[in-house]
Amino acid sequence: MSWKKIIAGVVVVSVFACLAFGIAQFVRARNTSSVNSCINNLRQIDSAKQQWALEHNARSNAIPTWDDIRPYLGTRPSGTLRCPHGGSYTIGRVAELPRCSYPHDSLDPKEQ
Repeated sequence: MSWKKIIAGVVVVSVFACLAFGIAQFVRARNTSSVNSCINNLRQIDSAKQQWALEHNARSNAIPTWDDIRPYLGTRPSGTLRCPHGGSYTIGRVAELPRCSYPHDSLDPKEQ
C-alpha cells in the first residue's frame, strides 16, 4: 500500500471525526440554549408572581393565575411564556418556585 493512500485514508477519517464532533457540539449547544431559555422563563414567572404578591398583599399560600401575573410579564402579545421543549409551566403558590413539566428545567438547583 502506498503512502498516498494511507495519508488519504487518515485525512478522510479525520474529516469524518471532526464532522461528528462538530454535530455533537451543535446539538449540545442547542439543547443548552433551550434549557437556559426555559429557566429564564421560569425566572420571569417567579418575578411576576412576587410582584403580584407584593402589590396585592398576598399571603405565601396564595396561588395567582396567569391573568393575575400577565401584567407583570412584560409586553408579550399573548401574555404567557412558552417552554422551548414543549413543556407547560405551573405558577404554583407564592412561596414556591414555578415549575416546568419538561424534566431538568427547574429553578431549584437540586433538580438540575
